[in-house]
Amino acid sequence: MKLKKLLATGLAAIMVMGLVGCSSSKGSSSSASSDASSSAAKTEKLQQIKDAGVLKVGTSAEYSPYEFHKVVDGEDKIVGFDDFLVQEIAKDMGVKVEYEDMDFDGLLGALQADKVDIVLAGMTPDEKRKKSVDFSDIYYTNSNVCIVAKGKEDTIKKSEDLKDLKVGVQKGTTQADYVTNTLGISDATQLKKIPDLMLELQNGKIDVIVTGKAVAEINVKKYDNIAIGNTTVGDEVAETAAAAIKKSGNGVDNTSFVKSVNDTIKRLQDSGDMDKYMQEALKLAE
Repeated sequence: MKLKKLLATGLAAIMVMGLVGCSSSKGSSSSASSDASSSAAKTEKLQQIKDAGVLKVGTSAEYSPYEFHKVVDGEDKIVGFDDFLVQEIAKDMGVKVEYEDMDFDGLLGALQADKVDIVLAGMTPDEKRKKSVDFSDIYYTNSNVCIVAKGKEDTIKKSEDLKDLKVGVQKGTTQADYVTNTLGISDATQLKKIPDLMLELQNGKIDVIVTGKAVAEINVKKYDNIAIGNTTVGDEVAETAAAAIKKSGNGVDNTSFVKSVNDTIKRLQDSGDMDKYMQEALKLAE
């Protein structure tokens, strides 16, 4: 009788252990399946672009020599320094370029909404922008200058002088941030396009435009009776340019995409082609 009880007890113990083991195995299998599913759900942004065969580029083509419209062989095209760069980026990816031309202050919103894959618009990767998007390595560095009416090149000696003048800047740029936040000029004229600012200066509605040196050098050749001021005001705020890319998230990983862009930038810088492209862009803009 005792023997039967012992056998019954032992059999029950074995059955319990078996059930625990099965439960553990199922849990482990379920966890592994979940991990695999999570891994499989993550998509590489670079691969998405390659599959589409198109790199959608956001830009604001009123900022020569970086990007601007020009009739080439009877067709209106977006050309300039950034175009030279993005064509090389696309070539290295094996895709073609498709532009979305819009106001500068709408570019990052379009990037966040997946209307474009990348933004190239002479954009400075400042700390505020870095909170919302990722940036490539810097591909160009430039200084800022003041554009004034001819004959007034010596008007501005120090930054405080700007506070007594009617200042114009392009909306959404680092120059706008410098003028309004660093210098505290709350009534600066902020327009969406550089050509509009040039006309305001020509017509005497503003006294000075703060912008990048390369942009200024092109525009003083295009518009009569304006010149670059003899001042270092704005020089302390470097205008650097980098490509903006949407941060990884929602199952999409941008790591390989950013690396591909940076690899192209490095190749062009190491070969000296980046400087050559700027010179070619300056000639195109004349």
